[in-house]
Amino acid sequence: FVSTAFGNMAQAQESSMSPEEQQEKWLDEATAVVKQQSFLMKRALDNTNLKDALKYSSNMLCELRTGLLTPKNYYELYMLVMDELRHLEQYFYEEWKKGRRMVELYELVQHAGNIVPRLYLLTTVGSVYIKSKEAPARDILKDLVEMCRGVQHPMRGLFLRNYLLQLARDKLPDIGSEYGEDVKDSIDFLMQNFTEMNKLWVRMQHQGPVRDRDKREKERLDLRILVGMNLVRLSQLDGVDAETYKQAVLPRVMEQVMNCKDQIAQQYLMECLIQVFPDEFHLRTLEQILNTCTQLQAGVDIKSILISLMDRLASFAKATPDAVPENINIFDIFHGYVAKVTKQATMDMTGLLGLQVALLNFALNFAPDRLDYVDNILGVCAETLGAQGSARVEDPACTKVLVQLLCIPMESYKNVLTILNLSHYPDLIKYLTYASRKQVAVTTVRSIHRHGTQLNTVEQVDALFSFIGPLVKDQADQPDEEDIDMEDFEEEQNLVASLVHYMSNDDTDLLFKMYSTARKHFGTGGARRIKRTLVPLVFRSLQLASRIRALEEKGSEPSYGSQPLLGKFCLETVTALGSNDPNMALRLFLQCAQQANNCGYETITYEFFTQAFILYEDEISDSKMQMDLIGVFVGVLGSMTNLTEENYDPLITKTTQYAAKLLKKPDQCRAIYRCSHLFWNTEARYTDAKRVLDCLQRSLKIADVCMQASMHVNLFVEILNQYLYYFDHNNDKVTIKYLQGLINLINENIDNMDPGDDADSVQAHYANTKAYMAAKMKEDPERYALTL
Repeated sequence: FVSTAFGNMAQAQESSMSPEEQQEKWLDEATAVVKQQSFLMKRALDNTNLKDALKYSSNMLCELRTGLLTPKNYYELYMLVMDELRHLEQYFYEEWKKGRRMVELYELVQHAGNIVPRLYLLTTVGSVYIKSKEAPARDILKDLVEMCRGVQHPMRGLFLRNYLLQLARDKLPDIGSEYGEDVKDSIDFLMQNFTEMNKLWVRMQHQGPVRDRDKREKERLDLRILVGMNLVRLSQLDGVDAETYKQAVLPRVMEQVMNCKDQIAQQYLMECLIQVFPDEFHLRTLEQILNTCTQLQAGVDIKSILISLMDRLASFAKATPDAVPENINIFDIFHGYVAKVTKQATMDMTGLLGLQVALLNFALNFAPDRLDYVDNILGVCAETLGAQGSARVEDPACTKVLVQLLCIPMESYKNVLTILNLSHYPDLIKYLTYASRKQVAVTTVRSIHRHGTQLNTVEQVDALFSFIGPLVKDQADQPDEEDIDMEDFEEEQNLVASLVHYMSNDDTDLLFKMYSTARKHFGTGGARRIKRTLVPLVFRSLQLASRIRALEEKGSEPSYGSQPLLGKFCLETVTALGSNDPNMALRLFLQCAQQANNCGYETITYEFFTQAFILYEDEISDSKMQMDLIGVFVGVLGSMTNLTEENYDPLITKTTQYAAKLLKKPDQCRAIYRCSHLFWNTEARYTDAKRVLDCLQRSLKIADVCMQASMHVNLFVEILNQYLYYFDHNNDKVTIKYLQGLINLINENIDNMDPGDDADSVQAHYANTKAYMAAKMKEDPERYALTL
């Protein structure tokens, strides 16, 4: 009664445990038994009591008969037992060294009561039996592998046969082996062990209730390496060359793969086969492997198997091209097989395109100079997508693979121009959504930047800008304007705009045509794009004008792109910017005018100034911007050296009129005294002392009416500096009386300024000016007869 009560309590406790806790409990119990029995075994061995040692070792090995543990926990117990069995193996070895015949021990251990302990002990003795060479290794291995059939429980049988494989791995007949040189014996042993282990592994799937199917699949995956170890050891045999592999190994492995009819087993064994055997073996048996792939179960991921195989062979062909037989066209074999799989339509579109990606990678590594291989693959992809009847690929996974397919050649060839020669590339891009087409376009432009690809012909420029259409112009399927990320948009347009810097040609005529082609494409981009894309095009055109002028000065014939035609091109390009970004357009007109002046083209220079003035009058209304632009006008006009007085005078007069019409009086004052320098332009050999004085006097008059004391005193000091400049440069209209009168005016008003930073700044400026005048008075007292 008491015993029954304790038993019921134990069962109740067990039932309340989680599965993980139960596993831990069972493993701890088994581990405790193993440690106890191994201790007793080693003590018996120390006392040379073999009978007791075998009894305790048998008790220890009985723990491996359990069916309660998961593969992970069973493996932990198995490794513990293996460590203890080494002591027993060492004892058998020492017994043999003392003269004991191993056949006696081989027969003795077979008296163990249970088959699992019996076979582990038999294998342990068998290892030393082979070492003793009392019998051929071939016979012992054959006997052991046959005897292991006695354990048909999947997990127990797998670990038992793994133990056999581990002990036999260094005792297999092979070339140069002391245990025999007939490698066929080793192949037979390993193949038989592999076949039996695979059967046990597959059988695991069909044991237990259907509801535990997922659990069993996970357990099977945990154990797959035990089966694969046989193939690993086969690949390590020196006697297995390419021919032996083709005739004696591969057919038997493939037979087992096909006969098992199990998805998990077929997937793993094919992947294992590809990974463990040398690449040159696969080259000689490629068609056999691919034919087997066509007969695998429906759930097998053929794509991953093929990708693995192609990647390996591609790397091998790239590293050792001489090792590839000339009579084997690997690409054609793979291409034919992939086409066959595509027609069978057993995969979804993502899988089919993934196969083509693998084939593309293979082609680029195997034969990078064969552009026709790449184009052929792209053509097949376009045809496959066309067959599905959809205008766009909407599936995100499929889109990702398609973008990868398009970007791989770009990264491989490192030259976008090579991609432009692929006839099927555009056919494939049209299936992408707007976002994906734009992604490919951005990758293209970045590739040009990264590799410094030069565009040397009109055709290349035209093809490139057509190719990156999603960046160059609006698309029918692009998102609404309010949904566009402007930061990304600006970055993309800056990338596109910079492409003009990669256009180069020694022939200026061709280069001008390339710029014209780019201008045609940029013009379709709309207002948002041309603000960024046309500016660098203008500057490159101005550089071209300098090149053309230099060639003409050397005596070359006038170029197609010279003078009026190039000027007209720049004029039209900048005009297109006028309504979208008038400030930038106006500055570009002045830049063009400056370049035209440097090249000696007076008529074109005048026309650019005219357009700049028109734009100023029509589009510039902001007073601050007007003030800034007056300064730019003065600076550019002051650098003109090739304008006649007839053309120069109207331009500087108009600029002065603009200055006089500014909204704020201080701005008027400063702008007009700046314009005075246009009438004293020694660079242009144009000086008009009277008009200089008129500008200064008008500035002084405007400064005098400014209401704030600090402002008009500040302006007085600035105007005094202008008077000093002209007096120093011998303007005969600017006399000493004007300087003295202005000094007196400043002295009268400077003390009336309100204290503060502004007053301090003006006083410091005036003090520096007086210091300058004092120095001049010291140098030339007669000329600078001033009272400070």
